[in-house]
Amino acid sequence: MPPSKQWHLRRRPVHPATLSALALSLCLGALIGATAVGNALVCLSVCLVRRLRHPSNHLLVSLAASDLCVALLVMPPAMYLELSGHRWDLGRAACDAWVSMDVASCTASILNLCMISVDRYLAITRPLTYGVRRTARRAWACIAAVWLLAALISVPPLLVLGNEHGTPDSPTCLVCQHLAYQLYATLGAFYIPLAVMLFVYWRIHRAAKKVIEAEHRARPGPRSRSLRVVLRERKASITLGIILTAFTACWLPFFALALVRPLGGKPLPEVAHSFALWLGYANSALNPVIYVTFHHDFRRAFRDLLCLRCQTQASGSSTTGGGSSSGTVRQLLGSRDNHLNSLA
Repeated sequence: MPPSKQWHLRRRPVHPATLSALALSLCLGALIGATAVGNALVCLSVCLVRRLRHPSNHLLVSLAASDLCVALLVMPPAMYLELSGHRWDLGRAACDAWVSMDVASCTASILNLCMISVDRYLAITRPLTYGVRRTARRAWACIAAVWLLAALISVPPLLVLGNEHGTPDSPTCLVCQHLAYQLYATLGAFYIPLAVMLFVYWRIHRAAKKVIEAEHRARPGPRSRSLRVVLRERKASITLGIILTAFTACWLPFFALALVRPLGGKPLPEVAHSFALWLGYANSALNPVIYVTFHHDFRRAFRDLLCLRCQTQASGSSTTGGGSSSGTVRQLLGSRDNHLNSLA
């Protein structure tokens, strides 16, 4: 190739739009990956570590599962929509399926948080009676109710009202903007659960103050045992209070903007809607981070799960059969559980 041609290729400028799309792809891809890995670790931690197999943690698994659905089924099509300039060329059926999954997964995540807050409130205010009633069957019933309500909120556009698909020349994909549905969806998926969570945590704060005062008056011994149980529940509730704060900060902008268009307000720039939407999606990535930071058992389980792969590879390199590698995994899982149980 002539030197002049090589020089021309080296000096060819990169279009700013290409750089912006590349930067956006990297940022959104990293967010999707972090959300998927973090929530998958939460599910694995509860499934593999005996100490975490408590009925109250079943709700955390449901929350992580809904956030995992957001990462795997909702965020990738949303990323495609962002990179295509909000043009949807995948067909109406794919659009309706994606919108329904989007509404159902995000609503389930919010309702799981609401159910968890009620669970913590009952555990703190009724530590003796609720501890007996908090069974796995009741937890699964609560989880079923959460997902059923999420389905009821996501189904109307699919069966009756229809979503917005744009025009043949400019196809897009947007959830139904009918005023009645937007009021129904925003109230059921955000504002009512938020009000319940705020009320519950206000009651938890009041109950915690009484617990602290009672603990100061109680002497060490059997009388203060129930108080120590309540304080342990209060510590877990602090973590969930932080999750509630993060949830409100992430989702409030989106649900505030969701009512602007149906109510006939002045249209906002598309970038504002995109930012609010992805800020809400980012909440699904924050929950596992909060678990690791503030929940000692989850932090220990995450560390062991992440180290398990390294230990397995090291053991596999020193053996020659597939069966020995599988046995090593079982030994590592067993030793991890025994270690965690010994610290209980």
